[in-house]
This record gives sequence, C-alpha cells and structure tokens, in this order.
Amino acid sequence: MKKITLLFATLFIVSCGLQKKAVKDPYVGVYEITVFDVDQIGDVPLTLTINKTEAAYTSNIEMRGEAAESGDFTWEITGTKIENEVITIEAYVSSYDVYFELYINEDEVSGSLMGMFDVEGTRVEKK
Repeated sequence: MKKITLLFATLFIVSCGLQKKAVKDPYVGVYEITVFDVDQIGDVPLTLTINKTEAAYTSNIEMRGEAAESGDFTWEITGTKIENEVITIEAYVSSYDVYFELYINEDEVSGSLMGMFDVEGTRVEKK
C-alpha cells in the first residue's frame, strides 16, 4: 500500500512539474496592414485576421479609418493558403479579383497586393 501511495505521489509531483509547451502558429493573429499608393485611392489601411482550423487557414479583411467609414469596399475572401512561408490570400473587392502575397517575420508583415502595390504592417494581437 505504501508503494502505491508513494508511486501516485511521485507521479503527481512530476506531472505538476512538467509544463506542456503549447506551440503557437506563427501566422495566426490580427494585423494592421497598409497597401501603399493604390491608383486613384492612395494608401489603404486594412485589418487582416488570420485563423487556423483543423488543417486549413482562413482570413478576414476589413477596412480601417476613413475608408471604413465610406463603406464603398467590401472584401470577400475566396481563399487563404500558406506555402513555403508565403501567405496567399485571394479576395474579391469592388468587382475585382485580387490577391495578396505576404510574408510574416515575427510581428512584421510585408509583401504585395497583386504584385503591384507594396504592403506593410504589424501584428496587433496574437491568437
């Protein structure tokens, strides 16, 4: 009986001492990004949210600042994938098919919109 009690006490102490290290996905989070020098519009501030379900990534894009107040642009995300550390987000906005190619280095975002407009930003929330 003492051996069983001692065994359970030892297992309890060891299990309390071990911390389960949760691996955070480096892409999941909320980012404030800006698309620079868009023709006839100028700089476009956006909020990008990237989530991960079982095996797939999903994303959401919302306008920020004055662009959000005008309500002229609604983003519909049609696909989000990550391959070779490149995040590709395909979307539909104002009757145009567009895509982002983004790179995330810790909390910094860089890349382009359709290979023509520079995109930069930072992570504002980890999930």
